[in-house]
Amino acid sequence: MVAFQIREVKKFMAKLLGQMDFDDFCVSEAEVFMAAGYKINGHRNKNFYTKEEWEAMTEPEFLRWEEIRPMVFQMIRGNKTPTSLSVVLLLSRAKTESLLQDSGAGLRMEDVTGLYLNLKFTEGALMAVTATGLATFLPDKQLERAWDAWVKEFWKEHEIEFDEV
Repeated sequence: MVAFQIREVKKFMAKLLGQMDFDDFCVSEAEVFMAAGYKINGHRNKNFYTKEEWEAMTEPEFLRWEEIRPMVFQMIRGNKTPTSLSVVLLLSRAKTESLLQDSGAGLRMEDVTGLYLNLKFTEGALMAVTATGLATFLPDKQLERAWDAWVKEFWKEHEIEFDEV
């Protein structure tokens, strides 16, 4: 687990809400607090989809950020900044599988419940914290280190300036 302070909040929010930088991530949950609070559950509602649609999905458990991003953007659009915004992202299944192979940790997909990126904007500051969800306890932190390194590389590729805290 690593915590990051994002230096340029406005630039980051433009990438998160207005561009496709985070569209490959899935969403566990999101909360927006303005005049009212809005909570978004990122789990897909299987009953909403036809059997064919459900079977064709590469990410059946969680909605992708690209599906939720326009709704969140619409909520916060305007003259006033939200009092807080929280988004819990998960690395997509395909990228998680790739990271598992590259990490050399010897884990399978069923061993990992998620590679999380928790974003929290409050009082003008934006923090990001990584987390690794495992189905069982493992004393080896190899996957956690690989995930933290992946996020740092993602920041650099997307020109997101940060301080590790």
